[in-house]
Amino acid sequence: MRARISRGVAAVLAVSALSLTAACGGGAEDEAAKGGADAPAAPSATSAEPTPEAPAAPLTEAQMKAALLELKDLPSGWKTTKHEESTGGYKTDKAECQDLAGMLGSNSIADTAKGPSAGFVIGNNASEISEQVVTFEGTGAADYVTRLSAALDACKEMTVEADGQKMKLTVKKGTAPQGLEQGIAFTLGLEVLPGITIEPNFVIGSQGTGVFRFMLLADSASAKKDFDALGKLATDKFVKAVQG
Repeated sequence: MRARISRGVAAVLAVSALSLTAACGGGAEDEAAKGGADAPAAPSATSAEPTPEAPAAPLTEAQMKAALLELKDLPSGWKTTKHEESTGGYKTDKAECQDLAGMLGSNSIADTAKGPSAGFVIGNNASEISEQVVTFEGTGAADYVTRLSAALDACKEMTVEADGQKMKLTVKKGTAPQGLEQGIAFTLGLEVLPGITIEPNFVIGSQGTGVFRFMLLADSASAKKDFDALGKLATDKFVKAVQG
């Protein structure tokens, strides 16, 4: 189950400038009598509107690769794996929830930003880690995480469909690791069959123009306890690579 990050809608930044209007004084004789004491001060010749900051540059390929977890970063027992690309995506009739449903399929988010990914499994492929790092232009990274955060608040339960099969999907919000400019954590509960639910855990975060998606699909309650530590590990490496 691979997830791709979609391109967010870039926000437009408006810069407002203050203008000063000088009031007109009295006649020349009045000004002479007053000695010009009450004359308005002339505007400074050096005043100028603030210069907008240049947009941050997208991450380089080297930065994105450096931001991904490697096998040497993980506890013993994990091994690298290559995931097959999904041929379809999970869809929901709730437009505000589609970004969350899209976490369950690699091709379910239109206009996705591209970037490198990594995958790991442990044991008999029962637990897996999937991670991806992408870059956006402008404020797209922050916009995307902001939109996902809003979806977490609006979407607690929905019906999703993939390959003609309808399934129940529940959403549980968690606590994201510290250190990110913007970060969210959540668990998706997908009822694949009556009484059988898979629960991938996610951390999504933005830093500068980059976004990373970390997923842990654990095979047991005890393995799920590793989510906080592994999510923090992925977060720290991502932030360090983006900051350079």
